[in-house]
Amino acid sequence: MRLQDLKIFLHVAEIGNLHRSAEALGLTQSALSKTLGRLEREVGMQLFERTPRGVTATEAGQTLVHHARKVLLAVNDLEEELGEQRVARSGTVRLGSLPYLLPSLLSPLLAGFFSSRPLATFSIETHLSAYLVALLQTGQVDLALAAVPHTLPADLEYLPLGVLTMQIVARAGHPRLRTFNSMADLGHERWAMPSASLYLRQWLEERFTSVGLPPPRLAVESSASPVAFAELLRCSDLLGIMPLRILQQPAGQDLVALSGDGMSWHHELGVFWRKGGYLSPICRDFRDAVVQWCEQNGI
Repeated sequence: MRLQDLKIFLHVAEIGNLHRSAEALGLTQSALSKTLGRLEREVGMQLFERTPRGVTATEAGQTLVHHARKVLLAVNDLEEELGEQRVARSGTVRLGSLPYLLPSLLSPLLAGFFSSRPLATFSIETHLSAYLVALLQTGQVDLALAAVPHTLPADLEYLPLGVLTMQIVARAGHPRLRTFNSMADLGHERWAMPSASLYLRQWLEERFTSVGLPPPRLAVESSASPVAFAELLRCSDLLGIMPLRILQQPAGQDLVALSGDGMSWHHELGVFWRKGGYLSPICRDFRDAVVQWCEQNGI
């Protein structure tokens, strides 16, 4: 039996009039009669009896009404459930991320995520944490992978991903490398550093203030990732900041971590979203996948 035939049959059974049913369904009465005739041939019994007021279902018709309703409800439930699964496996995730996390976390995570959700698409913005938070608050991204600020904005929520270790670095051949034993020894050095509005810059300046030093002497500042300064640091006597793991990768070649007290510190990273904002099923699934991946692999 055709599902459309069952829908037409139920409509006639409920209205009880062939002419009015044909008008409501947008069919000619001839087309309606053909549909009902096809059903009666399949059932092998008469489904309607004519009455002065229209038509009424026979005993066989009442049986078909009972089962047709269950069949159409089951089909409707099936379509809704498959629709939800289809939405969960497709759609776009607008993601903001620290540049450092793109090769170390997002690339391997996405490779696995696409295996179960091949229809998903991603739009990824890479910036430092303060700008990522701003993008999230203005609704330009759905999720942000960023450092947790000292004071969490009231309109955001997050789940922790782990700790990122940041390190003051210099080139391996720096002429004063052996004299860098404490923060006080860095007071006269020049720096390649993040812009003043960014969390990393604020944290570095707090380190200087805590030991009674004036702010670091600026040579270059940028809103780009600190990793973008790697080549500059390799080719000059400037100091900079890097994620500790970068020093173990090709990007950190010929750079060394300064080992004095206070020259490294830890930042908690999190996956952020807007409090009370709508997150599509694919965004929720990806958020949970990020947390699970970090629990199993670290940052």
